[in-house]
Amino acid sequence: MTAPYPPEPWDLTGVGHVTLWRVPVDALPPLPFSATPLAVRGTALAATAFVSYDDRGLMAYDELLAGVVVRTGWKVGISITDIWVDSETSMLGGRALWGIPKDLATFGPLFAETATGPIASASFSPRRGRVPVPPLLRGTTVQTRAGRTLVSPIRAGGRVRSAQATWSLDADGPLAWVRAGRPVTSVVAEDFSMRFGAAG
Repeated sequence: MTAPYPPEPWDLTGVGHVTLWRVPVDALPPLPFSATPLAVRGTALAATAFVSYDDRGLMAYDELLAGVVVRTGWKVGISITDIWVDSETSMLGGRALWGIPKDLATFGPLFAETATGPIASASFSPRRGRVPVPPLLRGTTVQTRAGRTLVSPIRAGGRVRSAQATWSLDADGPLAWVRAGRPVTSVVAEDFSMRFGAAG
């Protein structure tokens, strides 16, 4: 019987709306047991993002995520603490392959909700000019799978534009912890490609 999701790596393309936040360490959600937040003076760096993957890649689906920049050993990566998608295939694959705790949600333009209510919404106004970025960025996710910390590679590239952003996060919702922080900067990744996971 074949798995209900494609093997890694996943090659994806799309558009992302991303905000970086400074969040007090004592407000962060649980992280993988061998990871610690990359903090300065008690403040960690976190990210929230709406991502829309399109048909040019392996799968087309929408995604909302939040994560924290962490250190495990000498490596620095992002631990995805909260994430929702509108694809069961993506949900099952993300959990099984990389320990990413994906759940299902319904999406509109920069909006996501579950049966219990809204999760988050955002508005982005791109500024003129693009942010210079390397043609290929390399990173890792740091997750927990089967009781162990799993570090997985990510490679991405594309065009990035600085933006003004406003987020609406419910005070009683799953992303309430982000409200304890303050936004630092926001960007729109207008046309990016990403390889998630290692080649077999």
